[in-house]
Amino acid sequence: MSEPEAIPPSQPEATVCSLCQNPMAAEAGTSINGHRVCDSCAAQVQAELEAEQQTGARFPIALAGGAAGALVGAIIWAVIVVATNYEIGYVAVLVGYLAGHGVKLGAGKGRGQSLQIAAAGMAVFGLVIAKYFILAHFVVSDPSTAELGLGYFSPGLFIVFLQNIGSSLSPFDLLWIAFALMTAWRIPAPSKIQVGQ
Repeated sequence: MSEPEAIPPSQPEATVCSLCQNPMAAEAGTSINGHRVCDSCAAQVQAELEAEQQTGARFPIALAGGAAGALVGAIIWAVIVVATNYEIGYVAVLVGYLAGHGVKLGAGKGRGQSLQIAAAGMAVFGLVIAKYFILAHFVVSDPSTAELGLGYFSPGLFIVFLQNIGSSLSPFDLLWIAFALMTAWRIPAPSKIQVGQ
Protein backbone atom coordinates (compact mmCIF):
# COMPACT_ATOMS: atom_id res chain seq x y z
CA MET A 1 0.00 0.00 0.00
CA SER A 2 1.45 3.34 -1.04
CA GLU A 3 1.65 6.27 1.30
CA PRO A 4 -0.75 9.15 0.60
CA GLU A 5 0.82 12.09 -1.19
CA ALA A 6 1.45 15.14 0.96
CA ILE A 7 -0.76 18.09 0.06
CA PRO A 8 1.38 21.18 -0.42
CA PRO A 9 0.45 24.11 1.79
CA SER A 10 -1.86 26.55 0.02
CA GLN A 11 -0.15 29.59 -1.42
CA PRO A 12 -1.81 32.97 -0.98
CA GLU A 13 -3.64 33.93 -4.14
CA ALA A 14 -1.84 36.54 -6.27
CA THR A 15 -3.58 39.34 -8.08
CA VAL A 16 -2.54 42.37 -10.11
CA CYS A 17 -2.91 46.09 -9.44
CA SER A 18 -5.86 47.51 -11.38
CA LEU A 19 -3.81 50.54 -12.41
CA CYS A 20 -0.23 49.46 -13.09
CA GLN A 21 -0.93 45.73 -13.62
CA ASN A 22 2.00 44.74 -11.36
CA PRO A 23 1.46 41.55 -9.30
CA MET A 24 0.59 41.88 -5.63
CA ALA A 25 -0.80 39.68 -2.87
CA ALA A 26 -4.58 39.31 -2.95
CA GLU A 27 -5.09 40.96 0.44
CA ALA A 28 -2.50 43.70 -0.11
CA GLY A 29 -3.05 47.17 -1.46
CA THR A 30 -5.93 49.61 -1.23
CA SER A 31 -9.39 49.69 -2.72
CA ILE A 32 -10.08 52.60 -5.08
CA ASN A 33 -13.64 52.72 -6.41
CA GLY A 34 -13.92 49.01 -5.63
CA HIS A 35 -10.70 47.96 -7.43
CA ARG A 36 -7.55 46.75 -5.68
CA VAL A 37 -4.44 48.79 -6.37
CA CYS A 38 -0.90 48.53 -5.09
CA ASP A 39 0.38 50.86 -2.38
CA SER A 40 2.44 52.85 -4.89
CA CYS A 41 -0.56 53.57 -7.13
CA ALA A 42 -2.73 54.31 -4.08
CA ALA A 43 -0.19 56.90 -2.89
CA GLN A 44 -0.14 58.50 -6.35
CA VAL A 45 -3.96 58.71 -6.48
CA GLN A 46 -3.99 60.16 -2.95
CA ALA A 47 -1.43 62.80 -3.98
CA GLU A 48 -3.53 63.75 -7.02
CA LEU A 49 -6.66 64.06 -4.86
CA GLU A 50 -4.76 66.33 -2.45
CA ALA A 51 -3.52 68.44 -5.39
CA GLU A 52 -7.14 68.95 -6.47
CA GLN A 53 -7.84 70.67 -3.16
CA GLN A 54 -5.00 73.20 -3.59
CA THR A 55 -6.89 75.80 -5.63
CA GLY A 56 -6.12 79.03 -3.75
CA ALA A 57 -2.96 80.16 -5.53
CA ARG A 58 -4.34 79.41 -8.99
CA PHE A 59 -7.84 80.78 -8.40
CA PRO A 60 -7.18 84.16 -10.11
CA ILE A 61 -5.73 82.34 -13.14
CA ALA A 62 -8.77 80.04 -13.17
CA LEU A 63 -11.07 83.10 -13.16
CA ALA A 64 -9.12 84.66 -16.02
CA GLY A 65 -9.30 81.41 -17.98
CA GLY A 66 -13.03 81.17 -17.36
CA ALA A 67 -13.56 84.78 -18.46
CA ALA A 68 -11.54 84.18 -21.63
CA GLY A 69 -13.49 81.01 -22.44
CA ALA A 70 -16.80 82.75 -21.75
CA LEU A 71 -15.84 85.69 -24.00
CA VAL A 72 -14.87 83.38 -26.86
CA GLY A 73 -18.19 81.56 -26.48
CA ALA A 74 -20.09 84.87 -26.34
CA ILE A 75 -18.39 86.10 -29.51
CA ILE A 76 -19.20 82.85 -31.34
CA TRP A 77 -22.84 83.03 -30.25
CA ALA A 78 -23.20 86.70 -31.21
CA VAL A 79 -21.55 86.15 -34.61
CA ILE A 80 -23.88 83.22 -35.36
CA VAL A 81 -26.94 85.33 -34.47
CA VAL A 82 -25.74 88.29 -36.55
CA ALA A 83 -24.86 86.05 -39.52
CA THR A 84 -28.09 84.03 -39.50
CA ASN A 85 -30.44 86.69 -38.08
CA TYR A 86 -31.69 83.88 -35.82
CA GLU A 87 -30.90 83.23 -32.17
CA ILE A 88 -29.89 79.59 -31.79
CA GLY A 89 -30.37 78.96 -28.07
CA TYR A 90 -28.32 75.80 -27.76
CA VAL A 91 -25.16 77.73 -28.64
CA ALA A 92 -25.46 79.06 -25.08
CA VAL A 93 -24.24 75.65 -23.94
CA LEU A 94 -20.99 76.36 -25.80
CA VAL A 95 -20.53 79.47 -23.65
CA GLY A 96 -20.87 77.33 -20.50
CA TYR A 97 -18.58 74.65 -21.93
CA LEU A 98 -15.81 77.12 -22.78
CA ALA A 99 -16.17 78.95 -19.46
CA GLY A 100 -15.87 75.64 -17.57
CA HIS A 101 -12.86 74.51 -19.56
CA GLY A 102 -11.22 77.92 -19.15
CA VAL A 103 -11.56 77.61 -15.37
CA LYS A 104 -10.31 74.02 -15.44
CA LEU A 105 -7.30 74.93 -17.57
CA GLY A 106 -6.45 77.91 -15.38
CA ALA A 107 -6.79 75.86 -12.18
CA GLY A 108 -4.23 73.28 -13.30
CA LYS A 109 -4.87 70.19 -11.22
CA GLY A 110 -7.32 71.99 -8.94
CA ARG A 111 -10.94 70.90 -8.75
CA GLY A 112 -13.73 71.66 -6.34
CA GLN A 113 -16.84 73.62 -5.50
CA SER A 114 -15.18 77.05 -5.52
CA LEU A 115 -14.05 76.42 -9.10
CA GLN A 116 -17.51 75.15 -10.03
CA ILE A 117 -19.02 78.39 -8.72
CA ALA A 118 -16.39 80.37 -10.67
CA ALA A 119 -17.18 78.44 -13.87
CA ALA A 120 -20.92 79.03 -13.50
CA GLY A 121 -20.30 82.72 -12.76
CA MET A 122 -18.10 83.10 -15.82
CA ALA A 123 -20.75 81.33 -17.92
CA VAL A 124 -23.35 83.89 -16.73
CA PHE A 125 -20.86 86.65 -17.59
CA GLY A 126 -20.43 85.25 -21.12
CA LEU A 127 -24.18 84.80 -21.63
CA VAL A 128 -24.89 88.39 -20.58
CA ILE A 129 -22.12 89.72 -22.87
CA ALA A 130 -23.51 87.71 -25.80
CA LYS A 131 -27.06 88.90 -25.16
CA TYR A 132 -25.87 92.51 -24.91
CA PHE A 133 -23.97 92.44 -28.20
CA ILE A 134 -26.84 90.70 -29.98
CA LEU A 135 -29.22 93.44 -28.82
CA ALA A 136 -26.66 96.17 -29.55
CA HIS A 137 -26.12 94.91 -33.10
CA PHE A 138 -29.81 94.96 -33.95
CA VAL A 139 -30.36 98.39 -32.36
CA VAL A 140 -27.29 99.96 -33.99
CA SER A 141 -28.01 98.47 -37.43
CA ASP A 142 -31.71 99.39 -37.38
CA PRO A 143 -32.28 102.36 -39.75
CA SER A 144 -35.04 103.72 -37.49
CA THR A 145 -32.53 104.27 -34.66
CA ALA A 146 -29.79 105.75 -36.87
CA GLU A 147 -30.77 109.33 -35.93
CA LEU A 148 -30.12 108.53 -32.24
CA GLY A 149 -26.44 108.01 -33.02
CA LEU A 150 -26.15 104.97 -30.78
CA GLY A 151 -22.97 102.92 -30.82
CA TYR A 152 -22.21 99.52 -29.36
CA PHE A 153 -20.95 101.10 -26.15
CA SER A 154 -23.43 103.96 -25.78
CA PRO A 155 -24.51 104.43 -22.15
CA GLY A 156 -28.14 104.69 -23.27
CA LEU A 157 -27.89 101.26 -24.88
CA PHE A 158 -26.60 99.76 -21.63
CA ILE A 159 -29.59 101.22 -19.80
CA VAL A 160 -32.05 99.87 -22.39
CA PHE A 161 -30.39 96.44 -22.17
CA LEU A 162 -30.57 96.34 -18.37
CA GLN A 163 -34.20 97.45 -18.37
CA ASN A 164 -35.24 94.82 -20.91
CA ILE A 165 -33.04 91.80 -20.18
CA GLY A 166 -35.72 90.02 -18.17
CA SER A 167 -38.45 90.49 -20.76
CA SER A 168 -36.14 89.43 -23.59
CA LEU A 169 -35.66 85.94 -22.14
CA SER A 170 -38.06 83.28 -23.40
CA PRO A 171 -38.68 79.97 -21.58
CA PHE A 172 -36.40 78.29 -24.17
CA ASP A 173 -33.68 80.84 -23.41
CA LEU A 174 -33.96 79.96 -19.73
CA LEU A 175 -33.72 76.25 -20.56
CA TRP A 176 -30.53 76.70 -22.61
CA ILE A 177 -29.07 78.99 -19.96
CA ALA A 178 -29.72 76.26 -17.35
CA PHE A 179 -27.95 73.72 -19.59
CA ALA A 180 -25.03 76.14 -20.05
CA LEU A 181 -24.68 76.59 -16.29
CA MET A 182 -24.89 72.84 -15.64
CA THR A 183 -22.20 72.25 -18.26
CA ALA A 184 -19.89 74.88 -16.73
CA TRP A 185 -20.55 73.49 -13.22
CA ARG A 186 -19.71 69.91 -14.15
CA ILE A 187 -16.34 70.52 -15.82
CA PRO A 188 -14.20 71.51 -12.76
CA ALA A 189 -16.09 69.14 -10.43
CA PRO A 190 -13.95 67.17 -7.96
CA SER A 191 -13.03 63.60 -8.87
CA LYS A 192 -15.46 60.94 -7.69
CA ILE A 193 -12.84 58.63 -6.25
CA GLN A 194 -13.44 56.61 -3.10
CA VAL A 195 -10.36 55.32 -1.36
CA GLY A 196 -10.86 52.45 1.08
CA GLN A 197 -8.87 49.64 2.62
